[in-house]
Amino acid sequence: MTAPARPLARLSRRLRIRTRLGLAFGLLLLLLLGLAALSVVRLTGLSEALNRIVDEQAAIRDSVNEINRNAEAAARKLLVLMSPDGELRVAAYPEISSSNARLDDAMQRLALVLPPGPRSERLEEVRQRLADYRASYVAVRDLIERDDFQAARALLGGDTESALSLFVGAIHQLAASEERAGTAKARELRDQIDADRTGVLALCIGALVAGALLAVGVTRSIINPLKRAEDGAELIARGEYGHRIAVDSADEVGHMAAAMNTMAAAVGEREAELRRLADVDLLTGLPQRARFIADGDRLLASLPERERLAVLICIDVDRLKAVNGVLGFEAGDALLRGAAAKLQTLFEGVAAYGRLAGGTFAALAPVLRLDHGAALAAQLREEVEHKLSWQGQSLDLSVSLGVAHWPEHAPDTETLLRRAEQAMFEAKRLRQAVAVYNPGAEAARALHLSLLSDLAAAIQQDQLRQFLQPKRCLKTGRITGAEALVRWQHPQRGWLPPGDFIPFAERSGRIRQITDWMLARAVRTLAEWEAQGQEPLTIAVNISTLDIQDQTLPARLAALLSEYRVDPAQLQLEVTETGLMASGADPIAVLNALKAWGVRLAIDDFGTGQSSLAYLQHLPVDELKIDRSFVQDVDRDPRRQALLKSIVGVGQGLGLTVTAEGVENEAELACVRACGCDLVQGYLLARPMDLRDFESWRGSATAEAR
Repeated sequence: MTAPARPLARLSRRLRIRTRLGLAFGLLLLLLLGLAALSVVRLTGLSEALNRIVDEQAAIRDSVNEINRNAEAAARKLLVLMSPDGELRVAAYPEISSSNARLDDAMQRLALVLPPGPRSERLEEVRQRLADYRASYVAVRDLIERDDFQAARALLGGDTESALSLFVGAIHQLAASEERAGTAKARELRDQIDADRTGVLALCIGALVAGALLAVGVTRSIINPLKRAEDGAELIARGEYGHRIAVDSADEVGHMAAAMNTMAAAVGEREAELRRLADVDLLTGLPQRARFIADGDRLLASLPERERLAVLICIDVDRLKAVNGVLGFEAGDALLRGAAAKLQTLFEGVAAYGRLAGGTFAALAPVLRLDHGAALAAQLREEVEHKLSWQGQSLDLSVSLGVAHWPEHAPDTETLLRRAEQAMFEAKRLRQAVAVYNPGAEAARALHLSLLSDLAAAIQQDQLRQFLQPKRCLKTGRITGAEALVRWQHPQRGWLPPGDFIPFAERSGRIRQITDWMLARAVRTLAEWEAQGQEPLTIAVNISTLDIQDQTLPARLAALLSEYRVDPAQLQLEVTETGLMASGADPIAVLNALKAWGVRLAIDDFGTGQSSLAYLQHLPVDELKIDRSFVQDVDRDPRRQALLKSIVGVGQGLGLTVTAEGVENEAELACVRACGCDLVQGYLLARPMDLRDFESWRGSATAEAR
């Protein structure tokens, strides 16, 4: 930009946009009006000049014609003067004088029209010729008046005619000269018109260029600040709140840019505050998960090359929900603040730590050896677990810890934290104080997750199979029933035993679908046996803890038995002793409802739970199945034989059928028989079989018993 243009640009930026646009339009309008006025003036001048030329030429032409007519009239009258009749001559004199007077008037008008200069000089020549003619005319008239007609004729045919011819010739020359002068003036006027047209066109082009430059200048004065504002807005939208849009004008765009700068500053301040609040837990003041991960990554990156070992401990406060539910959230918050204070005291300045969510905390600390991690976890547990007094209530703060090692278990803080959380969940599941991350357990969990997604399809696509393991009466030797066990024929993994999918099915709630499938298959098998006229057997189906909490189970099972017209006494439901004790709700109501429908009930794996005999006597069960742990190697241990005999006595004393599970050899069978068990089940008798093999085996076993 040139030096003179800079003040104009600064002045333009101080003006509002509407003022700039108004000035620009006003200037363009003035240019257009100026061009129009100039064109009108020039056209008026050219029109007047053209009119003058036309009027002048018309006057000259009229005067020349008048001179020619009067000259010819005078010449004709001269011939009359040659007549010997005096009266004719006397009558001709006034006409000649009148013609001469008109000739003088025409000459005067011509003199008035012609401008000074060469054109007037030609008029003097005409006058001289006229004077010569008149002198000759006077001489002729004098000779005629003296009656010297011969001399008059000679003079008239000689000098007078010659003078008249010269006069007429001069008049014609003057007319031709004036015509040429008029043509020259017309040419000059045409040239002037061409020049004016070119000038007006040039001025129009100049006005267009000036208007275009003015439009470009005004447009740039608006567009450039808007573009800077747009670019700045995009930067601000991307989160660069420190960016400021240049404000170099006092117009509307400048005001808008200033407002956007103010907005960016305010949004930046609020986002910084939100980020701070997002990074810091408001209750405890500890870093939250995202900031803890960032702090942990910085800590790991700063460790010396020889000391690149660290442990991440995930801490979860036990029974926090119970505290919140019983004493209120204020008590739970006090518990968390106490844990956070202990964490800060222990790790301030030496480790990264933070609150992840709820009652879960984490700490990442460098160690010289990985076995120091166990000592650090023990120290952390000792420091954090304490008694807390809350409004006269004494709260015991206990925690579960999960430990993961860096870089053995993960290369970065985020992955390491997930590993430690998995270990913490494992510690809670196993009711341990501390658990270290186990990669094998994660692989098993991944397998379980994969199987969980396949399990729904397995039920729908009939991939589950019913296997039956028979039970024999020791007194009669007859087969009295069978336990229904589920197997999964996976399309990719092949046969899967119950231990591979039943536990996680129970944890995920899918066990109810499996139970419904097993009950339907068992009832249908009983109906098929009855239709075939076979001797009735009892089929036992295992139900889970979730099933005995389901108030709708008795009605669904009754509808199923009614649909297939199966005697309810042929169906037995087995629930483990552990499942009974783990049930949150009282299962006795559901068990009584099932019993009311005539279904047999059994306690499975008896002896492994923590039920009391007082609790056992209230259960509406028909059978007690002793866990295999009491049967295995019973023939080698007299104390185990005594314990087994006592359990059998208790069960039979309560009026229950007692079954020994897991009998695998003849020695164990002999001890079980000696202890008084009613039924036996195990590999010695038969392994679980599918329905076709079971029916074949049953036929053979029945034939042998006979």
